[in-house]
Amino acid sequence: MNVSEAEYLHVLDDILSALDKNNIDQQARNEVLAISYSLKDQIVRL
Repeated sequence: MNVSEAEYLHVLDDILSALDKNNIDQQARNEVLAISYSLKDQIVRL
């Protein structure tokens, strides 16, 4: 997807902020982060 590591981390911050804003429970947050990290190699350019 041609995204830099920094851009990827900023998106994760935005995702966490959105989850916080919507009072999403910790288990769901952990699942979202696990999925996000599992896709990192497909998203971040080398």
